[in-house]
Amino acid sequence: MTQTQLGDILDLKGSQVTRYEKGDSDPPVTKIIQLADLFEVSLQDLVLTDLSKEEPKFPRPDVAYGSMDEETKEDAFHELNEELRKRIKIFEAFVTSVAPEEAKRWGLIE
Repeated sequence: MTQTQLGDILDLKGSQVTRYEKGDSDPPVTKIIQLADLFEVSLQDLVLTDLSKEEPKFPRPDVAYGSMDEETKEDAFHELNEELRKRIKIFEAFVTSVAPEEAKRWGLIE
């Protein structure tokens, strides 16, 4: 499937598909859901797995966190924290778009 074909299916310009592929831009949740449906994969696999390698994008560390030295543990927690912040922002944007009253109640919007 070409970028143009995918863009047509998702109602996007090919250049936007390119930005998603390169990681220059993140697709909105609605497009992620469409992609999961289109390629018949779970949202979890689409978001958390490198499907070209069938490996987790964020594999578990080789050693338990409790066994890591402080610098390694700090780096691992920082990476996880950044990923969680990114995912929370995506979720907040989704809630705001589909359930604005809930978003107001949660303090996401005024």
